[in-house]
Amino acid sequence: MKENTKKRILAWLSLTFFVAFGLSLAWGIYEYRLLNEQKTALDNQYKRALNDLVTDINEMETSMAKAKVANGTSLKVLYLSEIWKSSDTAVNRFSQIPSDEIGISYVETLANQIADFSKSMTQKVAATGSMNANETKIFDDMHQRIIETNRSLQNLSNQYYAENLAWIYKSPNIWEKLGIGKLIQASAQGGEKGGDPKQDDPEAARKAGEQTPSSVRGGLKQLDTSLQKYPPLSYKGDLDKHYVEKPLGLPAGVIDESKAITIAKDFLHKVGFRDAEPQVTGRSDSPLGGFNLAFKEAYLEISKKGGVVTYYRNQRELNERRLDVPKAIEKGYEALKKLGFDLVVTSTEDLDSYVMVEAVAQDNGVRIYPDKVRLTVAMDNGELIGFDANAYYAYHHDRQLNKKLSLAEAKNKLAKNFKIIENRLAVISRIGNQEAFCYEFRGTAFGEEYLIYIDAVDGSEVKISRIVNTPRGKLIQ
Repeated sequence: MKENTKKRILAWLSLTFFVAFGLSLAWGIYEYRLLNEQKTALDNQYKRALNDLVTDINEMETSMAKAKVANGTSLKVLYLSEIWKSSDTAVNRFSQIPSDEIGISYVETLANQIADFSKSMTQKVAATGSMNANETKIFDDMHQRIIETNRSLQNLSNQYYAENLAWIYKSPNIWEKLGIGKLIQASAQGGEKGGDPKQDDPEAARKAGEQTPSSVRGGLKQLDTSLQKYPPLSYKGDLDKHYVEKPLGLPAGVIDESKAITIAKDFLHKVGFRDAEPQVTGRSDSPLGGFNLAFKEAYLEISKKGGVVTYYRNQRELNERRLDVPKAIEKGYEALKKLGFDLVVTSTEDLDSYVMVEAVAQDNGVRIYPDKVRLTVAMDNGELIGFDANAYYAYHHDRQLNKKLSLAEAKNKLAKNFKIIENRLAVISRIGNQEAFCYEFRGTAFGEEYLIYIDAVDGSEVKISRIVNTPRGKLIQ
């Protein structure tokens, strides 16, 4: 009897073990498949962004080439407008690919400068018919740089498909560690690991550009390094955050490295990091520059003057989407409040796994569009994973806002077929570093929605933007 009991117990234990093992195996397979599906979805998102970026840069270069040979005013204006549209779109693509935080800073700056310059020249050529000698020289210089950028991106895209490049640097396997097989060090070819190539040495930059990247991220950083051979552009535009000569919004005083670490800790704590220990990874001499810091997947830039965080990015992996856009906006407001900003959200762009949110300052109900902060909110948990306050600290200052036109007088400046939905006072950027105090009218005409800006001082029609509804949100053209 006892022997039979033992056999039954043993049988039940064996059965229980095999059932548990089977369930564990099934669960493991399910998790593995789910992880692979998420990875595939993320890879597809990156692939689309890279393809779109390559297309945008190619269209930008093509339009610049056409603008150089166009002699008629109408065609020149057409191609210049195409340039800044492609440039603006390209800038948005940079945030959608897994590039290193500092890996494409030069390329992104270049795209911003071209967008700004081409917008200015579109208006000038439309009014006067041509660019002057200095403006033509700047345009040619920009075109030369974008030619190299376009060629490098085309090569990187071809390598990605032909050689199945990883998105980020892969750690060497055991054979590579033993020296079996070819191992190309990322640090020698603009990859993510190791020190940067000598950016001040054109020959070093050229050699770095000749190496074959082992990842897309490495290729982008390699491209950025290769462009360092060019001297800084003489153009210092309205939208270019890196070349603001005298930032208007930085607080007084100067900080040291120790204070920068303290500021970074406080910022990281407010955005959700516990017991963060950021380390200084570099310095910047730009007008808004100071200290670059990193902690895990987070990267920050803190100004030496004033000691404020001008840029932050958390490149953690994003999980399944759980929030909607209104909730993301709510999370954005919460983050701004924690960081000490009293701003109003003006636009959002839904990019599936995250939402880009733009917020601007207000002065007695007047929207100050140049003083803007751009946020990136993760849609899996509402966490702030991106923060760009460069424009805010570059342009924020006390303004004397005195209008001469009444609202009724401003309305009379509008086209008769324009139906007003709402209106407000606003400050907007103009050519160069100028600003305009305007009445902003949102309304419809011919079945489409527009924003029209009438100067509140002289009554001139300053700017017209078209609002287009897209799956990602309202796009302003």
